[in-house]
Amino acid sequence: MNRITVFLILVCAGLSLSLGVVVSRIIHAQPASMPLSGGGNIQLGLSYDAQSKTQDSSAIQSSSALLYDGDAQMILFQKNGFERRPLASITKLMTAMIALDHGISWNQDANILPSEYVEGGELILNPGETVTMKDLFNASLLGSANNATMAYVRQLGISKEDFVQEMNRKAVELRLEQTEFHDVTGLGVQNVSTAYEIAVMANYAFTHYPEIAQATSQKEYSFIVRGTHREHTIRNTNKYVQTEKMNVTGSKTGFLYEAGYCLVVQGADALKNRVAVIMNSPGEETQFIETKRLLTMQVK
Repeated sequence: MNRITVFLILVCAGLSLSLGVVVSRIIHAQPASMPLSGGGNIQLGLSYDAQSKTQDSSAIQSSSALLYDGDAQMILFQKNGFERRPLASITKLMTAMIALDHGISWNQDANILPSEYVEGGELILNPGETVTMKDLFNASLLGSANNATMAYVRQLGISKEDFVQEMNRKAVELRLEQTEFHDVTGLGVQNVSTAYEIAVMANYAFTHYPEIAQATSQKEYSFIVRGTHREHTIRNTNKYVQTEKMNVTGSKTGFLYEAGYCLVVQGADALKNRVAVIMNSPGEETQFIETKRLLTMQVK
């Protein structure tokens, strides 16, 4: 055997040994992780403050709860935040966004048909009375009136089927993969979402649609009914906003027997970046207490 052959054999043996060492290290290596704020790590997924994992979720009675930082697009706290549940009248935030995308003639004369007096919140108009589209819009968001919602959608001149399709298309655009709509009011249990996706949707609505933020953050809305000149006042269904126990830039309640009490709130002033979501709360007062607790939660 000549020297060249021996040399080639030694080189091949060395390369094989080196390759074996590299493969062994790869197999036994720990998976790489993505560093997040607060010094925590997560293998894969959404932006998530590692410190929020240490918060005690046992203090929250509601089935799902979540605190979201809209500026950082980060979850600060969550309890079952990714479980799908009926979102009830929180649906009306998406309805309002689609309506505004089409353009609303605020002073347009508007009515409510007898067939639109369905269960749940409603705006009562006597025979011969009409209101404006702005009145219906505020009654929908502030008073959660189902008939007002159906009425203003109808008078936009878009079929219910096409309107709901646009709601779902908007959900896709916002990357709300677990959110699905089947009606414009939230009366149907098929309207579902998660606490996380509600937070994202609400933050977008309150930030990009000033008409929604203004309507849902006011204590009450008063208007004159056309035809009889009767004055009517609608009060915010978020009673903590009514009584000034909670300062918000946007808020929406929801309730169905199947959904429990639901609430999404975006804070104000120093807490303007925070969005708190409660789903399936056992009581009306509990949802307000726990939402305020979330908004003011200390997260390191």
